[in-house]
Amino acid sequence: MQRQWVLIRGIMSESYHWWNFLPQLQEHFPQDHFHTADILGNGRLNSHKTPLSLSKNIQALREQAPTDGKKILFGFSLGGMLALEWAHRHSEEVAAVILINASLNNSPFYKRMTPYSFGRIFQSALQRNLHKREEMIIRMTTAQTSQESVSTLAQHWGARSQELPVRPANFLWQLGLATQVRQRKEPPAPILVLSSAKDRVVHPECSEKIASNWNLPLVRHPEAGHDLTLDDPKWVLEQVSQFINSGLKV
Repeated sequence: MQRQWVLIRGIMSESYHWWNFLPQLQEHFPQDHFHTADILGNGRLNSHKTPLSLSKNIQALREQAPTDGKKILFGFSLGGMLALEWAHRHSEEVAAVILINASLNNSPFYKRMTPYSFGRIFQSALQRNLHKREEMIIRMTTAQTSQESVSTLAQHWGARSQELPVRPANFLWQLGLATQVRQRKEPPAPILVLSSAKDRVVHPECSEKIASNWNLPLVRHPEAGHDLTLDDPKWVLEQVSQFINSGLKV
């Protein structure tokens, strides 16, 4: 059976930043179809202003996916929040939601984006060298320790940032957008909650709160940072496989 997946990244992030995880996911589920959707203002849609309207953002994501059949929504950070909202508003289109290091507005703002990450983002915004800027961001969002691997990745991502730059104001609009996504009484679909114990951007307690309020299992990586699919794609694939093979109907 061929399943449809839609992958959504987070604040100031885009489809390109799935990096090596996307081909590994495709290889792991060769019969399935994968679609990457960018938030308005990011990546291929970088010429747009990010609207504060949830409806407009959800509609833009839906327009980047097939209209037929139910989809598995795979969302990272803000992408996970928008995936949940998509599932609530259009449940007939969604078979399941996979959340990675997401948060909702029932968590304190200082845990949804930690003071450490605000400081690092401010410092990186002052850095004109795109390679160094991306290196600072990668070190904030991952637990990778190899200077060589971080530097190599920063070169690729820095070149991409030069090609498709994100307007600084869109960072603020995306923060504002995140504040609007709330946790409702019931989950809209089967949900897998993944989080990282060493996430320095979104406090792990945010994922705990989502899981506990909906009585969902929470699977936490003990060593990874915020960008979990970059730090340990193999581990993510293992968790996703168990979830998909647990009787999920698509």
